[in-house]
Amino acid sequence: MTGRPDFAVVGRGLMGTACARHLAEAGHTVVLIGPDEPEHPSRFDGPFASHHDAGRITRGLAEKADWSRLALRSIDRYAMLEEALGESFYTPCGVMMAGPLDGPGAEFTRGFLGAAKRLALPHERIEGDALNDRFPYFRFPADTVAAWEAMGGWIDPRALRRAEEVCATRAGATVIRDTAVGLAGATLTLGSGDIITAGHVVMATGGYARTSGLLPGRPAMGVYARTVVLAEVDSAEAARLSGMPSLIAMPEGGRMDEDLYLLPPIRYPDGKTYIKIGGEPFSASLETDAEMTAWFQSDGSAKAGEMLTRHLRALMPELRATSLHRATCVVSFTETGYPYIQRLTDRLSILTGGNGAAAKSCDEIGRLGAITATGGDLSGEGYETGFKAVFV
Repeated sequence: MTGRPDFAVVGRGLMGTACARHLAEAGHTVVLIGPDEPEHPSRFDGPFASHHDAGRITRGLAEKADWSRLALRSIDRYAMLEEALGESFYTPCGVMMAGPLDGPGAEFTRGFLGAAKRLALPHERIEGDALNDRFPYFRFPADTVAAWEAMGGWIDPRALRRAEEVCATRAGATVIRDTAVGLAGATLTLGSGDIITAGHVVMATGGYARTSGLLPGRPAMGVYARTVVLAEVDSAEAARLSGMPSLIAMPEGGRMDEDLYLLPPIRYPDGKTYIKIGGEPFSASLETDAEMTAWFQSDGSAKAGEMLTRHLRALMPELRATSLHRATCVVSFTETGYPYIQRLTDRLSILTGGNGAAAKSCDEIGRLGAITATGGDLSGEGYETGFKAVFV
């Protein structure tokens, strides 16, 4: 591409790449900036991305109706994206959300049941003995109520991102495998020393939007170090669990911010098959790029790993795992509980804040980001929230 691009999207994660796709397909000239996934994370100084994983839950069920809307609109476009990529990234094995109707954690349960009713989302309510009979892989407390959704399941986030990038480049977008280290107006300085001036810059840098200092203000969002546990299973155990759905559940006695997520057996790039569990009530806040790098280079928190392993054994007491190991992730929670999607000035937009729920919904979030970056209004898009950014 020659000349000044209409848009520079900084961040080759799920949301940024989807935004670049929608901008390019609308006829704009676009550069998409960000490094490839590092081959050796321990020797990479960042920026990292949390989509470097093989499995993320996808679902229409959610605690809030707008999160359901974001997901459902994205899921509707999965087939088109898979066709463009030439491979599948979506496995509709079903998903279940489960929790108590009374006591700690009841707000979580009432939230997803209420949102499903408001949106007339096809699902099945299961409780009591029927829950453990229907899903013998799990053991739930006696007062658990669940909503099961057939179209839910899991996605390969790496492959979904690649599909977005394939569509973006086919529409004329240019990928620059570099890191943005400076921003002045709509002029970006890259790690290589190159300078790019665009008509408009979209900052889609995840947690780095808060820690990098590139934005003129600091978004009001918490960036947290999270640990996951990967339980390796052999082929026989994977076959036994072949009907297992994805699960989001409130542990017994938990609060609304303590829900766990559990994915069925998924084959990872190392050739092994793992069940993944995650979810923590508390984790360290990451305040700087250096802290982000150190966290991604580590193997996570031993304490969190022990807690997740206990929950895994309680939920799946018959699981036969050949090994257990930890991995790291980073989540960003905004003050509003929704992504920040806003045109801040004529030269700059923000698109960040996944709130631990954006991977499955990235295509719709990226589409909304493209609308706002071009000066459009989201008020007619059918959402209750305006996705406005809050700054410290």
